[in-house]
Parts: sequence; C-alpha cells; structure tokens
Amino acid sequence: MDPVSKIVASHATPARLGKQLSAQKALFQRVRQYLPPPLDSQLKAAVMQEQTLSLFVSSPVWASRLRYLIPQLHRQLRESGLRVERLRTRIVPDERAGAAKPTLKRRLKLSRESGELLRRTAASISDRQLRDAMLRLSSHCDSDN
Repeated sequence: MDPVSKIVASHATPARLGKQLSAQKALFQRVRQYLPPPLDSQLKAAVMQEQTLSLFVSSPVWASRLRYLIPQLHRQLRESGLRVERLRTRIVPDERAGAAKPTLKRRLKLSRESGELLRRTAASISDRQLRDAMLRLSSHCDSDN
C-alpha cells in the first residue's frame, strides 16, 4: 500500500485510487476482527508499508493495551496469509475528544505568611540568583488572606 503523498504525486487514476481505498478498508477490517472489544473500536487505521503494519489508536493508553497483543496479533495475521514482518503502534488523537482544546491553568497562590517567610529568607541569602528566585516566588502570595 502506497502512502497518499506517493499516490497523489504519481497522478493515479480514480480507478486505481478506488482499488487502493478498497484494499485499505479490507486491511483495516481484517486487523480489527482479531482485536478484542473494546480495543477493536479504538483502532482508527491500519497502514501497511514495506511489510510493516502500523496500527493507529486514539491515545497512549490504547496503544499500550495494543502492544500487549502484538505477538498474538502478528501470529494471527501471518497465519491468515498477510505478509507482515513488523507491527507497531501509533497514536492519532481523536478530535471529538477535545484533545486540541487548550486547558486553562489555575494559578496557584501562596498564603500571605508563606510569601513573607520567603521574602525574609531571601533577605538573608548572599547568592544573588537564588535570592532573586525566592523573591519572584514570594510574589505569588495571595494578597486576599
């Protein structure tokens, strides 16, 4: 199976693209049938390139679970006639899960007492860099307390 960039660059005919799409779907279904639930529903794609089968799942957790099954899956695929030398897992985040949404970080605050303690300690330190770092840290105290 050729990567998409190679197919597009070769000016392939629609008929050839249709055949490759069918082959890609068949490979995906073939691999998926050997996976137990719920892992079978987490498989997003299966791509064969130079006898290396890359299996794409949506998260590192599913990739880890899939890695445990690779020896068994490799054997099953070879017994079914698929010439696979190597299997590997890859992660492709699921857009619907909101993985691309930025998360707002809650800014942590020190108590007023902790900020004052840091300032007093910084005043007694001769190392300029350490003293400045402690003073910057002390500026994160909560002024409402």
